[in-house]
Amino acid sequence: MITEQSAVDRRSSPSQTWPDMEALRASVTELEEQARTRIVQRPVVAVMVAVGVGYLVARLVSRVGR
Repeated sequence: MITEQSAVDRRSSPSQTWPDMEALRASVTELEEQARTRIVQRPVVAVMVAVGVGYLVARLVSRVGR
């Protein structure tokens, strides 16, 4: 059963989260730009890091599946 107070809370909630979403979007965009810059500067290191992370994820997944 929805009370009037909870209905009001739901209506006000999205407007409070939008500024947080904009801040999050700005942070993610900045991280993406930094990642692209590092990949362009050192492509071999970027590939090696990707291979290493993939290996670790595969090990974790195979271990959980046992």
